Amino acid sequence: MKTDDLIDALAAGLQPAPPARLNALLLACAAAASVAAVAILLGVRPALAEVLSSPTTWMKGLYTTGLAGAALWLGARAGRPGADTRGPLTALAAVVGLAMLWGAVELLTLPGSERLADWLGRTWTVCGRNILLVSAAAVIPTFLSARALAPTRPAFSGFALGVATGAIAATAYGVLHCPESSAAFVATWYTIGIALAGVIGAVAGRFALRW
Repeated sequence: MKTDDLIDALAAGLQPAPPARLNALLLACAAAASVAAVAILLGVRPALAEVLSSPTTWMKGLYTTGLAGAALWLGARAGRPGADTRGPLTALAAVVGLAMLWGAVELLTLPGSERLADWLGRTWTVCGRNILLVSAAAVIPTFLSARALAPTRPAFSGFALGVATGAIAATAYGVLHCPESSAAFVATWYTIGIALAGVIGAVAGRFALRW
């Protein structure tokens, strides 16, 4: 058999390998771990059924799940060598930007004497810390969900996964425990907590995502 014929025979029927994806089961485990961490470490709000019927609770959840979705998209793209990450980066920035705009409009519509209280709420000093605390329960399954990927920029990928972890944790925290509901509070203090989780993820990614 000629060499060309042998190569053609070996190549016959080959199909492009499907792109690797984040492991959905492990991401579900990260969400479950966040819920458990809130319940065990912080406690669930009383009258939870009433809380869950409030539109403001779901607006908080919409913001944090939007961040989680954009960050996971970014993490998946960053884990594929040569993949374009501009789309998920734009989505991530857009979600944060809309939340900031929403918070700014809310503050501008309030009397000046009420703005500081609306922005700080009652728990601004512990919000970021609590999000990081809950994130600690979700970080391992979130990072393990990316083990099928091949990131060429581990710190960047770690940042994306860290933001996703923080956003997943913030969703559980915001729905189950946090009493704050103002747009300005969520846009500021939730975002800071999630961003800190991203910074920690970037540091961890330099070691955990190397291959």
